[in-house]
Amino acid sequence: MGGEGINRREFVVKTALGLITAGLGSSPVRAANTELGRSPNIVYRTLGKTKLRIPLVSFGVMNSDSPDLIRKALDLGIKHFDTAHVYLRGNSEKVIGQILEERKCRDKVYVGTKMAFARDREKNVFISEGRGRSAGATEENFNKQLATSLERLRTDYVDILYLHNCQGPLMPTYEPMIEAFVKAKESGKARFIGISTHANEPETIRAAVDTGTWDVILTSYNFVQAHKEEVKRTIQYAAEKGVGVIAMKTQGGARLHRGKKIEVNHAAALKWVLNDKNVCTTIPGITTFEQMDLDFSVMKDLTLSDEEKSDLRISSMLRGPLYCQQCGSCILSCPKKVEVPTLMRAYMYAEGYGNLIQAELTIDELPTEHGLSVCQDCGACTASCRFGIPIRDRLDFLVAMGSSKHGAA
Repeated sequence: MGGEGINRREFVVKTALGLITAGLGSSPVRAANTELGRSPNIVYRTLGKTKLRIPLVSFGVMNSDSPDLIRKALDLGIKHFDTAHVYLRGNSEKVIGQILEERKCRDKVYVGTKMAFARDREKNVFISEGRGRSAGATEENFNKQLATSLERLRTDYVDILYLHNCQGPLMPTYEPMIEAFVKAKESGKARFIGISTHANEPETIRAAVDTGTWDVILTSYNFVQAHKEEVKRTIQYAAEKGVGVIAMKTQGGARLHRGKKIEVNHAAALKWVLNDKNVCTTIPGITTFEQMDLDFSVMKDLTLSDEEKSDLRISSMLRGPLYCQQCGSCILSCPKKVEVPTLMRAYMYAEGYGNLIQAELTIDELPTEHGLSVCQDCGACTASCRFGIPIRDRLDFLVAMGSSKHGAA
């Protein structure tokens, strides 16, 4: 990256090093309370044709591997835990399995996990050859991943098994993966199968629904999405076809304004999503007991107050959001065709969620010729975002984060 003076670089490096030193080893949670508060009223919805009855708020177990958080979730009445084969290098699945075995409650909760595979990022299609840390999209690799996930989860089945991170209509229609997932369902290793999507959601969801194969759609959906109305219409299309819809990225990340990080009104953002009755449940990433209590409490009353509506309106207007729309238009402004949206997602994991492990894994997904190493060697970044994200600053941060990590090691 080009230099703008040693002070700027030193600031970025120190910031990244501070994050890395903090790491995820000491989760931002206190010891579990022995006196659990009274649980709020639980509101259930049905997940499409699966007929699973799930509370409106579930637990996205991506950013924490705290056993105490899992225990507290069960005590509150949370019944659905969402994870993935790659989250926290497998520790997410391991802690879920540990606590469900400890509580002997596997048959009383729903567990969803995700399988990720290599793809051609220019064409948005899965490929059978491995790339970086991503295994090729083959039945053999699928079976290996699933076997490992089941072992970690200490179970012989999952309730929902997802084809992870589909970013266009060709991905959920990829026949080798469809066949592998259908076999897993027929064998009883997965009760239901689905896809997750972070980008090009409307086209991806519609294509998945039209296959007639997938039972569940896990999609990004929040009040800051530029195309939220289109996403909403497609969610309705899925629901009308009997496909269950689960929402993620519901809070849209923190906001940045004049260099300051501003938290959104998380309860209001969650209510905004849940006011769409075609959404069965949400999976906010929870890292503290306070967040869990706040998220779960929205079921008491989904009505958005005038103040909450105002909070969301103001947040949506602030420039430089942490949340990247994943529209891909920035790639066209980069002469090296670096996969900037994926790097922006990595930045969100690191800076927005404090999840350095997931940030690193996301960076490592990319092929070298379109990854962060290209940015590190670039003299001048020309990539631009039509939504105001300062791409160059964030790429500098990620480069410095990697340099600091290796230096510290």
